[in-house]
Amino acid sequence: MLNKRAKAHSLLSMFMFLLLLSFSLSQVDELKLLLSFKSSINDPSGFLSNWNSSTPLCMWHGITCNNFSKVKVIKLIEKNISGTISSSIFHLSKVEIIDLSTNQLSGKIPYDLVSSLSLRYLNLSNNYLTGAIPNCSISLEILDLHDNLLLGKIPPQLGVCLNLKELKLGGNNLVGRIPSSISNISCLQILTLADNKLTGRIPHALSKMKSLEWIYIGYNNLSGEIPQELVDLGSLNLLDLVYNNLNGQIPSSIGNLSNLQYLYLFGNKLTGLLPRSISGLKKLIELDLSENHLFGEIPELISELQSLEVLHLFSNDFTSKIPNALASLPHLQVVNFFSNSLTGEIPSSICTISSIEVLDLSHNNLSGIIPPCLGNFSKYLTILDLHMNSFHGTIPEMFGEDCGLKNLNFHYNKLQGSLPRSLANCRNLEMMDIGGNKLNGTFPYWLETLPELQVLVLRSNSLCGVLQSSKTIHPFPKLRILDLANNDFSGPFPKGIIKNMKAVMNFSEEQNSLQYMRGRLYFYDVSLIVKGFFIKLSNIPTIFTSIDLSNNNFHGEIPNVIGKLNSLKGLNLSHNSFSGHIPISMGNLTNLEWLDLSSNKLTGQIPDQLKDMTFLACLNLSHNQLTGPIPQGKQFSTFENGSYEGNLALCGFPLSKSCNNDRRKQSSPSFLKVADDSETKINFGWKVVLMGYGCGLIFGVIIGYVTFRNGEPK
Repeated sequence: MLNKRAKAHSLLSMFMFLLLLSFSLSQVDELKLLLSFKSSINDPSGFLSNWNSSTPLCMWHGITCNNFSKVKVIKLIEKNISGTISSSIFHLSKVEIIDLSTNQLSGKIPYDLVSSLSLRYLNLSNNYLTGAIPNCSISLEILDLHDNLLLGKIPPQLGVCLNLKELKLGGNNLVGRIPSSISNISCLQILTLADNKLTGRIPHALSKMKSLEWIYIGYNNLSGEIPQELVDLGSLNLLDLVYNNLNGQIPSSIGNLSNLQYLYLFGNKLTGLLPRSISGLKKLIELDLSENHLFGEIPELISELQSLEVLHLFSNDFTSKIPNALASLPHLQVVNFFSNSLTGEIPSSICTISSIEVLDLSHNNLSGIIPPCLGNFSKYLTILDLHMNSFHGTIPEMFGEDCGLKNLNFHYNKLQGSLPRSLANCRNLEMMDIGGNKLNGTFPYWLETLPELQVLVLRSNSLCGVLQSSKTIHPFPKLRILDLANNDFSGPFPKGIIKNMKAVMNFSEEQNSLQYMRGRLYFYDVSLIVKGFFIKLSNIPTIFTSIDLSNNNFHGEIPNVIGKLNSLKGLNLSHNSFSGHIPISMGNLTNLEWLDLSSNKLTGQIPDQLKDMTFLACLNLSHNQLTGPIPQGKQFSTFENGSYEGNLALCGFPLSKSCNNDRRKQSSPSFLKVADDSETKINFGWKVVLMGYGCGLIFGVIIGYVTFRNGEPK
């Protein structure tokens, strides 16, 4: 009996020894595999510093083990690591999760991925990986490779990855068609192929994927019609097909998608009427059908969309009146109908939408007066844009003490009278454009107390009077765009306003970062004269600064204080009666890109200090009484005769009249010559880019944004 017990104990001890030996050998193997992975990685932050044989493997940074001390998770998110991905990590026998996202990894994804039978989650997104997409492991449930540099076609073999629930391949350079084999993945819930170069039609077979909740395949070159069969995807929560070349009509049974919350079809070539079935989208939160060719009425049936918060229908061909149904949508925050052919008046019923934040009805054929009741929701309304319509009458005193407006744009209507003083209640106002109307009265000094005002455009009205010195200690503290052109202002240069524009002083390199004025749900735009061209900036860069006092009746000298505005990009004082010399201090405006002093009564010589304006791309000093030699060199070598015409006593290049004491060679290198500004706006924009940094970095970008919509990824 004892002998049997001893033998059993001996066998048990041997089994435990072999088990421990096996475990020890297994850990050694995993350690080698991970160190092999580490050897191909650059780790400047030292996050992997404890990946060594003296530290227990399960205590390594970014490593999680299972109950048997086998590697289960590798998570190295945003650790600033670079290098290539070693195939060794796909040979870890129990690894389930690998997340190396948001790093600087490069090279190809190892084809050994297919051999991992335990891997469920692989995230390599936001890196610099190249090459083709490898075949995936049949155990994978989530494959996220978005925002890399992957090439080639989407492999049809992905259709055998039957356990996939999320497939994210967006933001790469993938080409070809969407393979129909993807429809074999019946449990797929999220499909993201956006921002590639995919072509062909949307496969009808996608309708077989009944578990799909997200389809995001926008920003490609897909063509054809939207498959009618997609309306059978009852679980669909988001459908995003934006910026493709899709044509035809919106599927007539779109309302069958009863769980749809987000529908984005903008930037295509869709035509026809809005289908009546759209009223069936009871859970819809955001609807964006903008930038298509839809026409007809905006149906009153949208009153059925009781969850709707965002409604974008801009840049279509809708011809109806503004529907009263908007008043029935209790959660509506954004109404964007600009660039249609809407007619009639703004219905007073719209004033009952208490939740509205953005109301953009610009670029239509609307008429009538501006309803005073719009002030009912001034507490929540941040954007009110009615420009390019035919509204008449006065601007009502509708801005209450709780005014939350940030952007007010009534540009180019037929508004009369004076600006309402209640605007002073809008303490958050950042931009106001009321140019191109028939306003009268004097300059609204009470606006100078608005602490956030950055853009003030009052051009092309009938405002008059002298711009007196401010009585406020710090007037217009953030103002950086001031446009008072084409009015009847008189008196001396408005020194009291200009000298306090602190936002246009003290230039720093940090101001060079390209950002845009915007609200939570909206980018601001403004219409200005830039380098002689009337343009609409669809997004206003925060580095854009300009002053335009042209076409008024100002007189006297240009004060030296102008030289303090060293962040200024554009200055237009043309068509006034300024006299005296061009101030030498103007040479301090080293960031200036265009200067127009034409059609004044300026005398004396052109200061040599203006050569320090190394960014100056456009100069107009014509029709003054300037004398003496034109400065030579730097940007002055790029300006042509038109910059100086009408100054009979000027001499030197580029004029044919030479100076008596000028023995310098009167020539200009051909590669520095500026294109003739007399051509079209768009040509001008891209010619400016060719000039280099002087115009290109700032205004090549700016004029590019005149024509392109900046859409946010969904």
